[in-house]
Amino acid sequence: MAIVSGTLSDFGLTPLAGFQPTIIFNPSGVGVSGTRLLATRPIQVTPNPDGQFQLDLVSTDDITPATWYEVQIRWLDSDGGYSHIDFVDWKLFVPSAGGSLGNLLRAPSNNQLLVIWQATEPNPWPVGVVWANTTTGDLIRKDS
Repeated sequence: MAIVSGTLSDFGLTPLAGFQPTIIFNPSGVGVSGTRLLATRPIQVTPNPDGQFQLDLVSTDDITPATWYEVQIRWLDSDGGYSHIDFVDWKLFVPSAGGSLGNLLRAPSNNQLLVIWQATEPNPWPVGVVWANTTTGDLIRKDS
């Protein structure tokens, strides 16, 4: 199992606590991990009032055939009735070490060049991000 964490908010960076949000992780298909046959029952998490969440998922590194998670965000309107479902169009691959949801989603870049300036290799290292090794001066880009 791998811990995936993150924070849910709107584009104003306000948590959705008053709207009873739920984040749903749907496996892309049936899988096998060791002796376990894994069914596609969705895994759900309810963020804390400040929007933070954390959950344990089976690492996709350990599943055959290749499998990923599809993510949905559901919330209610201010009257407690149905409001909206966001379908996250990007695949979520979860390594054994887990990590932050934003670093694990395979999403297209926003055409801005993101450079991480540090002495050690980024871990996890998002695709398309340039690492500026502050020890050697090398610039390295991860493309896959």
